[in-house]
Amino acid sequence: MSISSINYSSSVLGSQIRNINQQLTDLSTQLSTGKLSQNYSGMGTNEGFAIAGRAQLSNIAAYTDTMTNVNVSINLANTALQSLTTIRNTVQTGSANTAQDLNVNGQTVAQNTAAAQFGSMVGVLNTQSGNRYLFSGTAFNTPSVANAGDIINGTTTQAGFKTVMAERQAADLGANGMGRLVLATPQPTPSSVKVSEDAPASPFGLKIAAVSSTLTGATVTGPSGSPVSFSVDLNGVNPKNGDKLSVQFTLPDGSTEQIDLTASTATPTPVGSFAIDASVPVNPNNTATNLNTALNTAIKKLAGTSLVAASAVTAGDNFFNTAGSATANVAATGNLRSYTSTTGTGSVALQDSAPAAASTTTSLDPSATPHLNGAILTALANAPTGTTLTITGASGAHTITFDPTVTTVATASGNTTIGLASGSAANVSDILNAIATAAGIPAANVTLSAGGNIQIATGTGTDVAVTGGAAATALGLSSVTRGSVASTPQITGSTVLSGTATTGGPEVLSAAFQAGSAGPPVVNPDTITVNGQTLTFVASGASGSNQINITDDITTLLGKIDQITGTTKPSTIHGGVITINTDDPGSLNITSSNSTAFAALGFTTSPVTAAKAPLRVGSSPLGSATTLVNGSATTVQWYLGNDGPGSPRSTAMARVDDSVTVQYGAQANEDAIRKQLQAVAVFGTFSTSPTGQYSGGQVAALSLRVTQALTKQPGQQRIEDIQTDLAMAQNTMKDAGTRQTQAKAQLQTIIDQAESASPDQVASEILSLQNALQASYQVTSNLSQLSLVKFL
Repeated sequence: MSISSINYSSSVLGSQIRNINQQLTDLSTQLSTGKLSQNYSGMGTNEGFAIAGRAQLSNIAAYTDTMTNVNVSINLANTALQSLTTIRNTVQTGSANTAQDLNVNGQTVAQNTAAAQFGSMVGVLNTQSGNRYLFSGTAFNTPSVANAGDIINGTTTQAGFKTVMAERQAADLGANGMGRLVLATPQPTPSSVKVSEDAPASPFGLKIAAVSSTLTGATVTGPSGSPVSFSVDLNGVNPKNGDKLSVQFTLPDGSTEQIDLTASTATPTPVGSFAIDASVPVNPNNTATNLNTALNTAIKKLAGTSLVAASAVTAGDNFFNTAGSATANVAATGNLRSYTSTTGTGSVALQDSAPAAASTTTSLDPSATPHLNGAILTALANAPTGTTLTITGASGAHTITFDPTVTTVATASGNTTIGLASGSAANVSDILNAIATAAGIPAANVTLSAGGNIQIATGTGTDVAVTGGAAATALGLSSVTRGSVASTPQITGSTVLSGTATTGGPEVLSAAFQAGSAGPPVVNPDTITVNGQTLTFVASGASGSNQINITDDITTLLGKIDQITGTTKPSTIHGGVITINTDDPGSLNITSSNSTAFAALGFTTSPVTAAKAPLRVGSSPLGSATTLVNGSATTVQWYLGNDGPGSPRSTAMARVDDSVTVQYGAQANEDAIRKQLQAVAVFGTFSTSPTGQYSGGQVAALSLRVTQALTKQPGQQRIEDIQTDLAMAQNTMKDAGTRQTQAKAQLQTIIDQAESASPDQVASEILSLQNALQASYQVTSNLSQLSLVKFL
């Protein structure tokens, strides 16, 4: 029998000692590293949570880096925007307080400052964050704005803003410096003056908007016609001292200016006045000549000052803005039906005291020889109270008062008082003129027949209603209504799109738009398609922006079109010419299923489109041009960045949390930035003759407009609005960062619980293992001394 040797390494005790040693090694590692294990297998069952938590911590770190980078871009953009605000305030202060002292270049100190600030703005707008241009939208590798010198002065092949401004000024002033107005020379008659626009469908120059008069005995006709004109006929009567003619004009930038000319007996004649003829005998035709001269002077001054300033502002819009317009042709005459002019004859034949048929010069002075029939004068005077004659015409109801206590004739706001007291200077012509003034019709429409009957012609615009009473009875007057026939005035905003002309109602298109019919047979309604959206004509009850009643007028139609296009500048009609305005000329496309009615509006070419910006004067010579055309091929493009649809903010986006994104893009062509750049460019580029007659007025008018352009208007974007958007993005990131900081702490706790070892527990386990190991070694030592003799 053999006895195996005792092998320590293969014994159970040896194995236990090795395990204890390994445990001691592991525990020593845990004690030194603070971790349960150096690999996943030793981490235990909670390591899955730790792995997920570690992934989330990685995401948070990535989001933190993203937010850091985005904040850098936003901070740089905000600094740039703050610089723009400072520039705006500087230029605005200068334009509001600018002195009119011009240097040799024809500019003020404030304008020189603006020119320098324009270069600063361009530099600010080309700010980069790393290799990203902050104001280029999605085209972040491209500079936002062209070189400042190129924008203003152009290149060898493309015109700059200075050229565009000069062309526009020449087109607005016209060859005669009258703002494209024509003062009839010679005068139409010795007693009248006439002012006309030079072309019916031109975007240039002064546009006649309204005319009013308190000139005694005068007749004002218009503004009307195509091209638009007005005339003033003194009818052989001198106006009274202080009587006034007022003419309002619309300028290219949409502003309005008014010329007021006052009749004066003062010597010398004050500025803004015209001399009343004082020769012996008095010759009112000389007064008409003086009025003509005063109109010529006043129009040239308006054109040389405010129009030049408005032209510069509009040139800025043509160059910097993307908006445009489509102008129709002049609507052909004969397209309307209305109650046209009808003449009514008074039932009483006026006689004088001779007795004989009265004439226009028959006196109303009861003490004169001859004078108007005494019975008529007595009825009109109705002493001591007098009588009143009420007439309603184109301008509403007005009164003619026959006053037995005064000797003068006075007209104000369409109302006339005729004195019938002894010594009165009035005659029958004053009654005729007063009727015409009250009815809002030309003086030539109210006449006296050879038999002494008053005759009233309504004109094409409106009926003439006479309210009955003692004065109406004494003069034999009654209402006169128009007849329903085809008429030839140009279309206006009140022209109705379809239907039957009514007594006293507006003109109606003869070639009219029609609503549909359910049939049989089925008739489809007429439509107008605007940028792909259909505007349908209905008989009544139109709702929303895609329906219109056939009984609506042209103003309503333009409003519907503007709703669809979203233009910020309403479309207009002037002198029978419709202009469709749009903020996006590239997309404007208007057609109609009823081409005949569409042509009656002046749209003889389909589809209706608009010239794209930048806009340049369309023909030569500039002073007689009538169109604006797309000048992109020959003009510097000032904005080089992205110009696509959508919000500029959405051109730069970043995810800063699992479910949170922020938008922080910006574009130099945003309204707030573009308008400021445009205003500063206009102010800094404009120059005039240092010794010119109207130079001071030009700079003053321009300064006023620039100040207004740099002042926030309701509903318009402001640079501070962009800063607010970016601040909101930063607040969103701040909130996300706060949440992530909290989540990071919680995740770290979970990871620590799963992976960390307690030092106290490890130390206790090491001590226990050391005791066990010592005991094992002792047993092993005893076993090593064991022999067979001892065993036996």
